[in-house]
Amino acid sequence: MALLYGSSYQIPGTSPGALIAPADQPAGEAVLTLTRFDSSKVEEAVHVTPEDCRAWLAQAAEAAARVPEAEAPASKHANRAIFWLHISGTPDADLARRLQDSLGLHPLALEDVLNGGQRPKVELYDEHLFVVMTHVDYSGVDLRLYQTSLFLKGNLVISIDAGDDGLFLPVRERLTRGGRLRQLGPDYLLYALIDLIVDHKFPLLERMGSEIEDLETDLLEDPPADANRRLLRMKRHLLLLRRQQWPEREVLNLLLRGDKEMGIGKKTLPYLRDSYDHTVQLMDLLETYREVVTELQNALMLATSNRLNDIIRVLAVISVIFMPLTFIVGVYGMNFDPAAGWLNMPELGWAYGYPAVMIVMLGLTVGMLWFFRKRGWL
Repeated sequence: MALLYGSSYQIPGTSPGALIAPADQPAGEAVLTLTRFDSSKVEEAVHVTPEDCRAWLAQAAEAAARVPEAEAPASKHANRAIFWLHISGTPDADLARRLQDSLGLHPLALEDVLNGGQRPKVELYDEHLFVVMTHVDYSGVDLRLYQTSLFLKGNLVISIDAGDDGLFLPVRERLTRGGRLRQLGPDYLLYALIDLIVDHKFPLLERMGSEIEDLETDLLEDPPADANRRLLRMKRHLLLLRRQQWPEREVLNLLLRGDKEMGIGKKTLPYLRDSYDHTVQLMDLLETYREVVTELQNALMLATSNRLNDIIRVLAVISVIFMPLTFIVGVYGMNFDPAAGWLNMPELGWAYGYPAVMIVMLGLTVGMLWFFRKRGWL
């Protein structure tokens, strides 16, 4: 059974921005990993604290301030330190308050982080950009949706993911290899994370497509007993994916339209447009699969109805055949004495009465079967 989003709201009456974790939030330690990189090197520290991040950011700001203006690089991001703080797991209320105090994150954004299951969206605050995305884990039976929260504040990118920590491993590998990701600034890093979340759904939909094809083949050949349950589960999964994919497409659209205010550079915009195209492709696949599953459900209902009609027709033919036979057997099962008179069933005393009745009954059965076959009822 697919896992629906849990509660995504505070207790009614709570002050906006109150950093209170839901009572049903699973317990677990959030792991903070800070990556510092520029065009020439990458440094990484695991199990850091928000205070450590603030110290690293302060050191980088002091180092940049000591560089004479005449020696400043011509490129905006050349040799500029960029920081990526990744938090694996859902922060508790204490960690959220420390992130607010140390990194200046808006309490309303942190409230959305604590109350997972938010609708994908983009929020622009005074000091940073806040993006909510959803990544999916599909085991073939269960579909699990995890919220991924992204922040862009100056040269700092923060990602908070409640699901598998291995989601962003490809981005870390690209950082290690170097290339465009280490040269185009923090907005490109934000794009790389968003693009990975979007593209992560393509293999999932490919698996779903294979399952739908297998279901279609089974329905055409011999519908399995659990076909209806499998179709309902697949339709539920597709509805859940569609519910989060529509707003994700709008997220990319908003990022494309608000580039200056949101800190998105011109060099990053073409890549965001590519991600937007991917969201459109995902929506097309989802709509196609939904229609196919709906048609398969209709086909299964029709096949079940036809099978039921065939069974009822056979039973009706059997009942009709046995009606005259039952009548004959009932008549000759009455207790009459032929010696009482010539009208008192004299054929009961006939030596060939039993074979004659059986031949008549067999002739009736064969004749009715031939009649039903001729009319196309069998």
